[in-house]
Amino acid sequence: MPPTDPKNLPSERSLAAANYHEELQLLLDCWNSLKDREKAYLPKESKEPPQAWSDRVKRTTFDNRFEPAIKDYAGLLSVFSLNDDVAQSIAENEDNIDQEGNDIWTFFHEVDQYALRDGWCGVLIEYPPLDPNINSQADLLAAPDRRPYLVLIDRRDILNWRTVKINGKSILVQVTIQEIRTEPDGEYGEKLVKYYRVLRPGEYFVFQEIESQGETQVLLVEQGVTSLDVIPLVYYSVTESQLFAGKAPFLNLAKLNIEHYQKRSQLNEVLRKCNLPVPVRKGLIRTVDDLKKVPPLVIGPNSVLDIPTEGDFFFAEPSGVAIAASREDIKDIEAAIDRMTLDFLTSGDHQKTATEVLLDSTKTSANLKGIARRKESAMQQVFDYWVQYTGEVEGGSIAMDESLLSMPLTPEQVDKFESLATGGLISQRTLLLLLQRGKVLPRQFNIDEEVAATGQATVGDEVLAP
Repeated sequence: MPPTDPKNLPSERSLAAANYHEELQLLLDCWNSLKDREKAYLPKESKEPPQAWSDRVKRTTFDNRFEPAIKDYAGLLSVFSLNDDVAQSIAENEDNIDQEGNDIWTFFHEVDQYALRDGWCGVLIEYPPLDPNINSQADLLAAPDRRPYLVLIDRRDILNWRTVKINGKSILVQVTIQEIRTEPDGEYGEKLVKYYRVLRPGEYFVFQEIESQGETQVLLVEQGVTSLDVIPLVYYSVTESQLFAGKAPFLNLAKLNIEHYQKRSQLNEVLRKCNLPVPVRKGLIRTVDDLKKVPPLVIGPNSVLDIPTEGDFFFAEPSGVAIAASREDIKDIEAAIDRMTLDFLTSGDHQKTATEVLLDSTKTSANLKGIARRKESAMQQVFDYWVQYTGEVEGGSIAMDESLLSMPLTPEQVDKFESLATGGLISQRTLLLLLQRGKVLPRQFNIDEEVAATGQATVGDEVLAP
């Protein structure tokens, strides 16, 4: 039987997916602190013995600065509220939105991490197939667990896709999602089995990868229809609107983290060798025959070393001239990592003029608002697919807490607001509200209690919109 053309198998990666595969591997390795992948990033030096190389890899620890940066920014995006127009079924299931026990905020916090790490991910809106034993509306109502739920799809598992242009908009008409399932193997063992789920509007197909007689086969094991005339997979990106086109915004940060790991390994080896001086005995061996006569050198408090009159004994120790330069190089990389982390939202923390601060603040605000708008749009699309399953009229929307996405007030701005309060142009309560919104005061600070405690009047004070 002739082999199947790979282009006709669901396991085939699209050109776009294949071209970005190496970058995605690097991002995932950094995210996982290079777990079991350390040797891929510490190449063996010329003529370095395999055991010495293996020991060097074990001695070097990966200082993960990539994962915390992603999680910090994802935390900014995780504070949102459901608007009053959200569908009732979504509100009722907000505490278990994925059938795994995660509430909607926890679920999308992880979605944001995937999107920021990889550039984009997928959110699949699933709906369990109808139980064939349900024959009436009463039976259907008695099965409350049958409802839509959300599934986070890693970008690496979206292998290929097809789109068509309708009125200038790209519409998804086919997509393949790779699934790795853990299945029983024997009485107590387990094995990983690979499946490929192909989605098309109104239908789906599931293929299983099977190893048989040294060959890999992909067999159709399930197929069915859905009640939707679209593919309920939402392309989720907070940086790029074009379908499946988002690039990882922190890729260069990951590469710098790898360089930092490599430079630390080099410095550790220099320090190790400098701290291991080599004993040198001079004058005892004069001919080749002397090599066979001289006993092994033993150094310790109970040993005696005989040296010829004109001989010498000392420890040869490397000078370590390059250590300081290596340390400075590592500090420069760490500073670059910090700058790059900040540059996702700002232009770094270097000294700036007042004009530069104003421009950076404006640019940062626009960038943050753009990220917030993309998240709101993506979640609205998720809700729209959800209600297509339930039959509700409107999916609804969310509202981002933009106060978390805004930049703190500058000292100059604080001084101006205080001058307005001192001059009686704004009340003390309004001043406190402005300082709280500007992140000078903590969010937990109770302004009304403070105003009451200080005897300040609140009647007639302006109430600032959140």
